[in-house]
Amino acid sequence: MKPTDFENVIVTYNNAADVPGLLSDLQLHAPAARTIVVDNASPDGTADLVMSRFPKVRLVRNAVNVGYARAVNQGFGLSHSPQVFLLNPDIRIPSAAVFEALQECLEREPRVAVAGPLQFKDDGRRPHLNFTWSYWTPQAFEIFASYALGRPPRATGPLKVAFLNAGCLFIRRSAFEMVGRLNERYFLYGEEPDLFLKLMRHGFECRLVPGVAVNHAREQSLRSVPSFRRLRYRLRGVLNIADAVIRGTANIMLDRLTGRRPG
Repeated sequence: MKPTDFENVIVTYNNAADVPGLLSDLQLHAPAARTIVVDNASPDGTADLVMSRFPKVRLVRNAVNVGYARAVNQGFGLSHSPQVFLLNPDIRIPSAAVFEALQECLEREPRVAVAGPLQFKDDGRRPHLNFTWSYWTPQAFEIFASYALGRPPRATGPLKVAFLNAGCLFIRRSAFEMVGRLNERYFLYGEEPDLFLKLMRHGFECRLVPGVAVNHAREQSLRSVPSFRRLRYRLRGVLNIADAVIRGTANIMLDRLTGRRPG
């Protein structure tokens, strides 16, 4: 592995309790990789904590909450490496093997734009459906059936899937830039299917690497907002996801019908 060939991008909002653990993991397991944190005006002091405890981190303080997609694009705009590890602040990384396996996957297969590990819940035993849109494929379903039965899955090598959860993605910069980064029309939710459908449209592929795993507490930022606003975000998120799927699928079908190649 060449650790200087990738950078970490993390978007925070009210993650003072979570992000120190992730940043400590990155310091321990990937000390040569540069880390960029984009804070969306957290009122809980997240930005001050990052600045005081992790002075080597490149910190961006947004004056207002600009949304997830725009903040991710800000972080990418400040990075320069050919590969970028996009991470939610409530992720924990157990070993350097995670970086090694994901980077190897991208370097071995030029058409793979994104790779991601398995994601486990806080107890470290129950997997998340972190490739939510792809779990119906036989190999992917076998992974979750195996864990439900209390045995390790047979598959450990990279599996081709259509989508992955954006909380933990190892991304090829050239592909991400080619498809226009994340769609900033989506404040929260919707950016995942939009991204992966754009990648699919351009002929790129996605891999789940079940041989490595991270822990993901999931949606800690969302839990910090009042319940009414949280409900509004979720309802709007359903509309965003539907919009992204309809638009993305329609574009792919139109390309196939007309023989047009996206440029």
